[in-house]
Amino acid sequence: MIKFFRLLLITLLLSLSACSTDPQKTTFTLLQLNDVYEISPLNGGKTGGLARVATLQKQLKAANPHTYGILAGDLLSPSAIGTAKINGKRLAGKQMIDIFNHLHWDYITFGNHEFDIGKDALLERLAETKSVFFSSNVFDNSTQKRFPHTQERVILQVEGVKIGLIGITLPELKPDFVAIPDPFIAAQAAIKKLKPHVDMIVLVTHQNFTDDIRFAEKLQDVDLIIGGHEHENMYLFRGANLVPITKADANAKSAFVHNISVDKQTGQKTIDSKLVFLDESVPLDAETEVLVKQWEQKAFDLFKQQDFNPERVVGHSSVALDGLESSVRNKTTALTDLLAQAFLHAYPEADVVLYNSGSIRIDDVLPAGVITEYDVIKIMPFGGNLNMVQMSGEWVEKALNANKQNRGKGSFLHFAKVTQDNGRWLINQQAIDAKKLYKVVTTDFLLEKGDNGLEFLTLKNNPRIKRLDVAPIDVRKALIQELMLLNKK
Repeated sequence: MIKFFRLLLITLLLSLSACSTDPQKTTFTLLQLNDVYEISPLNGGKTGGLARVATLQKQLKAANPHTYGILAGDLLSPSAIGTAKINGKRLAGKQMIDIFNHLHWDYITFGNHEFDIGKDALLERLAETKSVFFSSNVFDNSTQKRFPHTQERVILQVEGVKIGLIGITLPELKPDFVAIPDPFIAAQAAIKKLKPHVDMIVLVTHQNFTDDIRFAEKLQDVDLIIGGHEHENMYLFRGANLVPITKADANAKSAFVHNISVDKQTGQKTIDSKLVFLDESVPLDAETEVLVKQWEQKAFDLFKQQDFNPERVVGHSSVALDGLESSVRNKTTALTDLLAQAFLHAYPEADVVLYNSGSIRIDDVLPAGVITEYDVIKIMPFGGNLNMVQMSGEWVEKALNANKQNRGKGSFLHFAKVTQDNGRWLINQQAIDAKKLYKVVTTDFLLEKGDNGLEFLTLKNNPRIKRLDVAPIDVRKALIQELMLLNKK
């Protein structure tokens, strides 16, 4: 009953703020999501889930038909279901497009993870979507033109009021098939081009919040910045005009609702933004939940063809395993330690284990209790292999020291057999010898692609790092093996 009244209160508040009886004013609502990787609820079903998004969306549209969904990047990857394969090809976000089509979602800009799935899959998803993908700084590198089924910008018209939407994506870690020019210059040019034709400008960005702040402080004529990338909710006002900057929690744990009113005579704009937590007080939309369950079952059937059994129990944990991005990119947790030990036990002859926190994508806390193979897939949907290499203590120490700058990023490292004493790094309780060669277990991602601030660990950039003649091991198989061993004790 309490949940019912809470939900009713939210609906009434949204309805009252969205509607206006003044004929000189136009009101509309923007429903903001960002960084949505999973279609199902998290935290044991208590938070998030696209079926809850559907419920909120229906409430908002009932309050004001001029309601539009905007997603500020990161939709197609990474997700557990997206790694399931049909005829050797990953679903690669196909499930996300299908459900967002079902939601009749309106607008999406690119996040950096849209490009994880490769060019062919990206083109397929863009052809399948009914949403408008828009960007002012994402191009096909081979043609220097926009990708098919995308557009430069959006001009949304509501009762004679024109709202310009500009999409901007950060350029870090882009693959070779994508060209991403300087975001600030691209935004500046897009604003200059749009301003004469619109009454209001909204930047939809996928970049670090420090860059959003710079945009708010340095760019003129911006009314609102809807952002993504950080995975944690933020609500800031910056610049001389106190431009609102908003980011919701990842995986639809929350959504921002922007109720906006524009006076047609004076041009005055009122922006009322509310963060709505999508928890158990928001019921799951039945129709959307059916579609979610269909995709889950399809993925489970496909995983079984890939030598995984998603429903199989592989272990138990006596403690909650914290995989929240805000945790694993800043500190050690029970989950990061479990992974480090799993990787070490896969190569017991190793001197040290180093892996990047970006390998962990679950952004959730697994409660104490049963752990299934599907949980393992959700923890590391990218998969990939572990490798053992030889490198000098100089490079090991440099990688460990990089954590000072990499805190909060996917390049923040976790490790095994490493400790620190009075500022000195130790391996097996011995001070690191810069000239000594160590056997290091790490991921093929760090060795082959690299990460921000850790480029010196790639084999391409550092020929002094040598692969050892040891068979690679799938990271997920290593964790499954560890859990099964612990379960036997």
